[in-house]
Amino acid sequence: MYTQEITRRHRTAFVVMLDQSASMQGRVRFGRMMMTKAEAVAFTANALVTELVDRSRRTDGVRNYYDVAIVGYGGDGVEMLTSDGFRSIEELARHAPKMKRVAFEELLPDGTAAMVEHSCEQWIEPKAEGTTPMYEAMLRVRDMLAEWCAKPENRESFPPIVINITDGEASDCSDSELLDICSQLRAISTEDGQVLLLNIHITSSDALPSIIFPMADELLSASRHARTIAECSSIMPEAFWDAIYSIKGMGAVPPYYGMGYNATIVELLSIINIGSRSITNMA
Repeated sequence: MYTQEITRRHRTAFVVMLDQSASMQGRVRFGRMMMTKAEAVAFTANALVTELVDRSRRTDGVRNYYDVAIVGYGGDGVEMLTSDGFRSIEELARHAPKMKRVAFEELLPDGTAAMVEHSCEQWIEPKAEGTTPMYEAMLRVRDMLAEWCAKPENRESFPPIVINITDGEASDCSDSELLDICSQLRAISTEDGQVLLLNIHITSSDALPSIIFPMADELLSASRHARTIAECSSIMPEAFWDAIYSIKGMGAVPPYYGMGYNATIVELLSIINIGSRSITNMA
């Protein structure tokens, strides 16, 4: 299980879910940078999409290894930011936005703060308004993935990966209802395994340090929302244990939750990498 190579014949699917609710207006320290949660979500999503495009690029062009969907939730409800649901990575690359310079307050090594510019492709703009209809968003993604996995051409593929970036509190359901819909989503499968649901929890709380792929005891001091988000996440399959151990180091013992808590950009990108660390892209 979780061993199918990702090729143009056996593509996989990525869904990036973005919390765009009003609570994302709060400021957070993200690595050495200070920004709003909405900026952190957009910055992370832009880096993730760019990573997928770069991973698919070969000398003869961008190869269709991935189908990608971007889903925003907040404001008036759930919005497909990739207009028709899934779009091929080749199509996204053809319509790539121009590089844009964004500035964030950054803590320098000498302890002083300065505005530092970063260049990135701006696939997603920061947005923060309204409530947090996470249940509705998970329901939409569940149905999209059920349809994708049911297609004959996808039955043998590496299972889809869902990346949900949020500050953790849904407004349209109870914790038990959120856990239930996430369980339904994770139960969808190809012949190679079940959907992997990875959650990136962004919070302004200093209760816990940055954690990636936490073990249960690492979340004992976390907030209720963080613990709920962890329980919504996939338990990482054995196929990824060695790669996770190489990131976490000594003392890391499975099971691991598919979650990042206040993680830096580099750590967040490793969540994507872990999903295909053992897989070789082929022609």
